[in-house]
Amino acid sequence: MSRSEPSALGEERAARSRSRHLLLPLIAITGLFAVVMFAVAAQGLPQFSLGPDEGPSSTSEEVVPPAPMESSPPPMEPPEDSPEDSPLLTIIGFVLAALVAAAVLAAAYFGLRLLLRFLKGLWRDRPLARQEVAHVDAEVLVGAALDAEPDEATIRRGIAEALRTIDERPAPGDSIVAAWVGLEESAADAGAGRGANETPSEFTVRIIGRRTGIAADVVTLLALYEQVRFGGRDADEGDRATASACLRGIQAGWR
Repeated sequence: MSRSEPSALGEERAARSRSRHLLLPLIAITGLFAVVMFAVAAQGLPQFSLGPDEGPSSTSEEVVPPAPMESSPPPMEPPEDSPEDSPLLTIIGFVLAALVAAAVLAAAYFGLRLLLRFLKGLWRDRPLARQEVAHVDAEVLVGAALDAEPDEATIRRGIAEALRTIDERPAPGDSIVAAWVGLEESAADAGAGRGANETPSEFTVRIIGRRTGIAADVVTLLALYEQVRFGGRDADEGDRATASACLRGIQAGWR
């Protein structure tokens, strides 16, 4: 039996989960790297001082400087450059800022790539009914070449089960969806060959609508199914009656 649409939903959820698992660690690593770089830049150039035991060794004899002959003010020594004004520290700050900027740009680039890949996956795997309902040429589908003849008894049982589902399900939308899914399963079980590029819906239209005079009913039922399941249509009893009429026309064609 055909189970392609539930598996497609599972693949879509798995693709979303993989994208989230890739994006979150990348953002966390980038944020941690940026915090470390800013902390290093704020701390500045490390200063090292000699310990009490690392100073120059004292000689055995102390040298007493000669007393100045006349009192004079000590010579003025030029002020030393503060560490904040050091050119080396400035260069290091620029280098760290450049590294942080490069890390942010790299994170933005890879994050954008992941986002685009995620959006492309959503667009590729979007539900069929969110697109415009394809206008299927019933005459072309009926006249298509078949590899094998479908089993008529299987098709008749599937149509009867779809009619019973339409009548017994309390919610009109659920009954329409379940009836069409039952037809897809019956078409798959009938033994006819399915084309490599055929979707389950196209295959069902070709197999169920092969009899004279019922192709239009099959296409109408497919359009109603797609609008209810994927297009957000809130089915009512009128839609249930339309689907039931289509199924009865299909049943009459397969007698």
